[in-house]
Amino acid sequence: MPELPEVEVKRKYIEETSLNKKIERVAAPRTRVLKNVTPASLDKRLRGSKLVTAKRRAKFILIGTDSGGTLLMHFGMTGDVFFHNKGENEAKYTKAEFTFTGGGALDFTDTRMFGRIALYDTQDENLIPDVAGLGPEPLDRSFTFKKFAAIVRGHNTTIHQLLMEQDLIAGIGNIYSDEITYQAGVLPYRKTSDLGDADVRRLYDKMKWSLRKAVELDADLDDHADVFLIPNRGKGGKCPHGHPLTSRTIGGRTSWFCPREQK
Repeated sequence: MPELPEVEVKRKYIEETSLNKKIERVAAPRTRVLKNVTPASLDKRLRGSKLVTAKRRAKFILIGTDSGGTLLMHFGMTGDVFFHNKGENEAKYTKAEFTFTGGGALDFTDTRMFGRIALYDTQDENLIPDVAGLGPEPLDRSFTFKKFAAIVRGHNTTIHQLLMEQDLIAGIGNIYSDEITYQAGVLPYRKTSDLGDADVRRLYDKMKWSLRKAVELDADLDDHADVFLIPNRGKGGKCPHGHPLTSRTIGGRTSWFCPREQK
């Protein structure tokens, strides 16, 4: 599932390709991805509007319209967005297409159809149920070490699970939780109550570093296996320093870690 860095890359893509263009029509034949709107209603309510802002909140993208509404996108396991010019074919597995006046269209694609699109008549995030209860953004400057430490000290669970709790910290999933704990040298199954102050400090610093660096690299870490754990996750994988990885099920999810470098 796309996590914070991947969704941030998609947000920037929408911002660069699709803002301030008038929508001529919307086609969404695959109604399974529509959450609170029908294909006809989506087309009617967006036709003639412009997409004017693109914001990421956790693993969601909130696209503001010039009429005061919010087009929400969540990418599930395999969702993505593609812009194509007039005359070019729509992307494969397109579930919704936003065609702009004067040419060009933004396609919402999803192979497995676990993604979703919703439309709200507000831009107040507190009134959008998908995001209203989310925790702080880990890359925001306002998310200080003091706030992070308070979350860690206030919950008794594994650090792997805590990092993935969206109502505590927004946007981190199974994959980047593994990355953060690896970079911090902390075993993912350690209980938060067992962590020392130095552990908590490293987790905070490496959370910021891992997510920020991944965004800078457009979430494409395959060429950086000497630095990141993510390209090596899986059976037979090794950490960036060449040590074999081990897996363990934590909270129903498979976590990969290096028992030699993480304590």
